[in-house]
Amino acid sequence: MNFINPALLGFLSLGLIPIIIYLINRQRYRRRPWAAMEFLLKAMKRHQRRLRLENLLLLLIRTLAVLLFVMAMARPSLDDGTLPVIGRTARQEAVIIDASASTAAKLASRTTLQEAREQARSLLLELEAGDRTALLVGGLPPADTPTPRLELVVAGGPADILGQLEQISPGWLPLTPEFLISEAAAFAAEEGGDWVFHLFSDFQKADWFQEDGTELPSVRKALELLESSGGQLLIHNVAPTKPRNVSLTSLRPSSGLISTDVPLSFQVDLVNKGTETVPGLEVELLVNGEVQGTRRIDVEGGQELTLGFPHIFRLPGVANVEARLKSDDLDRDDARWFACEVVESVKILVADGGWNPDDESSESDWLVAAIGESESSSRGIRLSPYNVEVIPEDRLLSADLDGARILVLADVSRMNPAESERITKFISDGGGVLVFTGSRMDPASWTANAWKNGEGWFPWKPGISISDPRRQVFYHWLIKDPEHPVMEYLAGDPEAGLGDVIVHGFQKPEIFADGIEVLLELDDFDQTPILVQSSFGKGTVIVLGTGADREWSNFPVTPAYVCFLHESLPWLTVQDGSRKNLALGEPLVQEISSADYAPRISLVTPEGSAVPLALKESEDRKSFLLSVAGSWSPGVYEIRFEKDSGETRSDAFSVNPIKGEGALVFADPDGIVEIYPAVQRGDFLNENQSESTSGRKGDLWYPLFYTVLFLLVLETGLASFFSRARKSSR
Repeated sequence: MNFINPALLGFLSLGLIPIIIYLINRQRYRRRPWAAMEFLLKAMKRHQRRLRLENLLLLLIRTLAVLLFVMAMARPSLDDGTLPVIGRTARQEAVIIDASASTAAKLASRTTLQEAREQARSLLLELEAGDRTALLVGGLPPADTPTPRLELVVAGGPADILGQLEQISPGWLPLTPEFLISEAAAFAAEEGGDWVFHLFSDFQKADWFQEDGTELPSVRKALELLESSGGQLLIHNVAPTKPRNVSLTSLRPSSGLISTDVPLSFQVDLVNKGTETVPGLEVELLVNGEVQGTRRIDVEGGQELTLGFPHIFRLPGVANVEARLKSDDLDRDDARWFACEVVESVKILVADGGWNPDDESSESDWLVAAIGESESSSRGIRLSPYNVEVIPEDRLLSADLDGARILVLADVSRMNPAESERITKFISDGGGVLVFTGSRMDPASWTANAWKNGEGWFPWKPGISISDPRRQVFYHWLIKDPEHPVMEYLAGDPEAGLGDVIVHGFQKPEIFADGIEVLLELDDFDQTPILVQSSFGKGTVIVLGTGADREWSNFPVTPAYVCFLHESLPWLTVQDGSRKNLALGEPLVQEISSADYAPRISLVTPEGSAVPLALKESEDRKSFLLSVAGSWSPGVYEIRFEKDSGETRSDAFSVNPIKGEGALVFADPDGIVEIYPAVQRGDFLNENQSESTSGRKGDLWYPLFYTVLFLLVLETGLASFFSRARKSSR
């Protein structure tokens, strides 16, 4: 048994009042002998038993009336519904609200979520006192999602749930119907009885159907679970009619390496998934909060386009870039952010194993030509972010390796222990190494000093070199990992020329180290890995199993050579660049060197509030780990490091919303009912329908009051009857 007003049960003590009055009346008179009274007492002794029974009966009726009145005020109801005849049958109806990102779309003057809240509020207010209800919310991160709790309806509606309903605002996540339905099933099973769940949503098509329009197995399984727990799902459509929305799906630089005084372009991708043209759409690009460019365009229905915003950074450091658009019906996909590191000139040290002092030609000639010179124009614009220094391999020990960001080894013949040790330290400290093999490479010295039985920095054990000087046997490359940043452009654009590369010779690996990534393979019988990447310490190593010149392939004379260098060199320079741009909820983990340690670290949110952070010392006690929990609000977050000396520095990362919510392609509710038979249309059931489909609970409010009224009438009648009987007996 449950009570709507359990606090009133404390007034059950009022049932003692009739008993106390009875006891007081028995003791407040003093006994005094009196002749006439003695005669009456002798006469009453003959009727004493009957009088005592009459008084006790009246006392019992009065006490029971008080107790039942208090019970009625506490509004009891039976959990098992075994008394539907004597009590009103209560309903069990819960509300599910879709608060995903798409519900921020506007319907005239209000959003989809506001419409859903209004319809849900009307349904909740139609419930009567004694009914049971609950609230479930989808599309919000776990920390913001209210826990569903049972609430018994009182006069005026379920106050707590109505209050929670008004506090719900659109989130940034898509709706996952299978999770919500499973949560509803668990709630129904826990509370017992038959439950009706009303889902108010815009019903994005991608949430309910696969691309071919068939059902989602996870949704069907969740619905079966709901049915088995005694629940039923009714859907209420609140989707806007013909919304106009253009989604900003991507913001990216034209180069993976952003350098001062080097021109680049930020590419902004837009898509209109609707059928109507959105005219006069304004698109802005902001750098560090200042507008750098504005475009006004018309986007036709179904159109996808890319806008370019040229920009030149003049100062190094961390930059925050934002693209945003205005004038459509959904603001959740109107902005994207990009956090990047702007570097000065990047020094590349090239150790050339094929240097010919007589004709001053080298293995690296094609390499230097493809990278570009570090010259500047008359207007102070640099043509390349790289500063290349070429040295013969015998000067590797004496070269200024500390000032370089990238080390390129072009067909270096021998690798002695001292050279390998220096390269090991360079990579461990965060440097990037690009290795081109070749015919001069000595497998024995590389195996002993660079491979070191899998413990060294070189990712595989060199084997024999395979080549055909007559170039009658050749191979092509096969893309193994098209999503890797180095391969993404080469794999996605046929004009990059990767398919035109012909390989006549290569270095065949024997054994690979653990944790390597294969980016390219040969189309030979063994599918020999030809391009691999591995991590070592804080740095990265990329090894190409053929040369940097034309001895073993035509790679240097194809467009793919230039594309490969301009993708791999930025990747080796800014190896953690991808960790500056995160998805919703993705945590950030950074390794902070002892030199960069700061006792006070804070995270500044896009709203401007500061949250203190703490560093955790690593196991080797040579560095620290900085962990930032995943954020569910998009924007740019700044990390401030403040030392005791007052010196401060800043880093930043961006968090971007999930693509797809801005499509606003809605499913037909009738189609959902057809595909999922367990689902029914809601559209506000009338009273009779609601009573027939709702869970039932025995509410004893009315029968208790009727019983109290009956007891009061009975007490009055009996008291009058007993009084007349006593008078007549005298």
